Amino acid sequence: MGSGRRVRTLVLACWIALWVLAPVSPAFSGQEAGDGAAPDGEKRSSIHEVDGFAYLSEDMTLSQVRSAALATAKRQALEMARTYIRSKTLVKDFEVAYDLIWTDAEGAVKILEQKDLGIEGNTRYHVWIRAEVEYSLKPRKGGAEGEAMDPGLPLMVKVWSSKKHYTAGERIEIFLQGNRDFYARVVDVDAAGNIVQLLPNDYRKEAFFAAGKVYRIPGEGDRFQLEAVPPFGEDRIVVYASEVPLGDVHLEPAGKGLGIYRGSTRSLGEKSRGIAVTGAGGSSGGSGAEFYEAAWTLSTGK
Repeated sequence: MGSGRRVRTLVLACWIALWVLAPVSPAFSGQEAGDGAAPDGEKRSSIHEVDGFAYLSEDMTLSQVRSAALATAKRQALEMARTYIRSKTLVKDFEVAYDLIWTDAEGAVKILEQKDLGIEGNTRYHVWIRAEVEYSLKPRKGGAEGEAMDPGLPLMVKVWSSKKHYTAGERIEIFLQGNRDFYARVVDVDAAGNIVQLLPNDYRKEAFFAAGKVYRIPGEGDRFQLEAVPPFGEDRIVVYASEVPLGDVHLEPAGKGLGIYRGSTRSLGEKSRGIAVTGAGGSSGGSGAEFYEAAWTLSTGK
């Protein structure tokens, strides 16, 4: 913050004592170990690249044929998503313990990128889309929620803090844990809407995280600390995660190796979803990539 302007509620200062980046010890309290740390918000989805075709007809205008090709691509994206996510579930009796909730409507398919490739062979219209299909995973019976970190389930990344509310001067720690190996971007969104990327940063560039391990922010290599200072309010920690590397975003220097994103959370989410999905699913589930977004809120005050 070379301009001297405070861009967030949590103070960013030089982190002198380096923390050890390792699995959290069982001696930690339940909150620090992530027990019951359900996210304040989450979005589950899978991303697919799909070709849609529609044949030319004397009864349809070119615009109608194009729309038909796009509708075909959306329907195929829905089917690919169902196949892909089910191929990722390796838990015994999964169908008994969990419900996968989908929306059949084409409107549930969000188009992240689209290319109109036009008429091919004077017979059909070709549309290509990169599509995101959202779904929900709900436990059917009591106790199933505690199994959410099972590596046989679809990707889930927990994010939480040691407390929900911090008073002036208290240092804040953020924790991160996934049920499977994942890539992630972690940002802090303050009450004014400023977005600061905590991980990766200039001194801790690695964006890959191992399954089951609990990571701290600040952690080893970081040169900042998080502290509750006025003006007080609410911060939202958001994690964008996938099984493949995330899309690049442009950040401006914010000091201490951190970067600030000069856009909206919506555009940041869209850019983060700019991932490579071709062939990611293997032969069993087709091409695709899981995506998981989670949010955790904390407050600061006197």
